[in-house]
Amino acid sequence: MGTAAADGPSDSLSGRRPRSKLPDIMPIERVSVAEQVAHNLLDLIRSGGIKPGQQLPTERDLAAMLQVSRPSVREAVRGLQILGVIRTRQGGGLFVTSLTAAEILAPLQMLITLTDENFAALHESRVMVESAMGRLLAARVDDATIARLARIVEVQRDLTGNPIAFRVSDMEFHRTLGVALGNPFLERISEALYVLGNEYRKIAWETAGVLGRSVEDHRAIVAALETRDPDAITEAMVRHMISVHETTKGAMQARTTGHDGLE
Repeated sequence: MGTAAADGPSDSLSGRRPRSKLPDIMPIERVSVAEQVAHNLLDLIRSGGIKPGQQLPTERDLAAMLQVSRPSVREAVRGLQILGVIRTRQGGGLFVTSLTAAEILAPLQMLITLTDENFAALHESRVMVESAMGRLLAARVDDATIARLARIVEVQRDLTGNPIAFRVSDMEFHRTLGVALGNPFLERISEALYVLGNEYRKIAWETAGVLGRSVEDHRAIVAALETRDPDAITEAMVRHMISVHETTKGAMQARTTGHDGLE
């Protein structure tokens, strides 16, 4: 009985060399002209070629300079506007924004839903960052910064009945702490988390007692900074984050259940 025939000719019988298999590779993506325009403008902003607040050339001039069509420039600009990098001012003209965290994170704030999971994750992130900040501030904060923070707290004592004014003062307090770090990356991270937290925190601004509690937390932070003790500073800053978390959570629950005060 003969050997059964093979299903097909082998590479050795056919004289063809076996095909080599390549590992999985990603296909080359085609980048649109508008994307290239947007990347070019972002590179100019990152390199300092275009400064925050500076006016951009007109759409027509940009198209001529980059040798692309005006619709491509228009699409790129629209994308950068959504990202909070460029804005149109009344009266005409395109301008680079101030590139603050509030402007850059505005689109992200629209996407973040006020869920318990997101709220808890944000709190966890702020506690981690504030803990690191506390230890750095112990070594880096100077007397002038501590004095400035103390003056802000004194002003805040008279603002507990004015949530909008207090919010401005609160932002300045935390911004001053961030600048004192002497670390632009941590400063931006801290500011970004603060801005995102305002989406939740603004729910609690109108709740009685919340702003007064923040003033006392801020006073404790200043007192800890005066000791230059890293443990004391970290404890005061984390305690403030826990206070913010608790009062904001209470305000969120009160709003959900239809109550005016904290549970």
